[in-house]
Amino acid sequence: MTSPVLLGLDYGRKRIGIAVSTPLGTVHPRERLERGTIEEDLAALRALVEETGASAIVIGLPHHMDGKTSDMEREVRAFAAALGAACARPVFGGDERLTTEAAESALRQTSKGWRDRKARRDSAAACIVLQDYIDAPTRGERIA
Repeated sequence: MTSPVLLGLDYGRKRIGIAVSTPLGTVHPRERLERGTIEEDLAALRALVEETGASAIVIGLPHHMDGKTSDMEREVRAFAAALGAACARPVFGGDERLTTEAAESALRQTSKGWRDRKARRDSAAACIVLQDYIDAPTRGERIA
């Protein structure tokens, strides 16, 4: 059974971590996106959607630990709306609480130095967000 290709994102103000699923349902990190202008970011992500054939995008939503909406979550939702319009793809939100910490912990097992871990952390977090979305019995909330 094949699954649709999905693009997973870990949004940050300086970098966006990127992961892509395959038709077999495996998730792989891609090189993170160093943020530029909103137009440059949207163009780069639109090109990646076209390159990979992604049918939808999953972006991590940074809820507060108590589940309340954070200022950063509002920023992510605004970015997701712009991204959905730019890429003409649905955008779903996934819970990203503690994904950066989980990514850092996993990378400590395989990466030798902190510089290597830092370079890979954002996309590793995107992998976790995307894998959690794929594995969830009910899909995340459509936000755009």
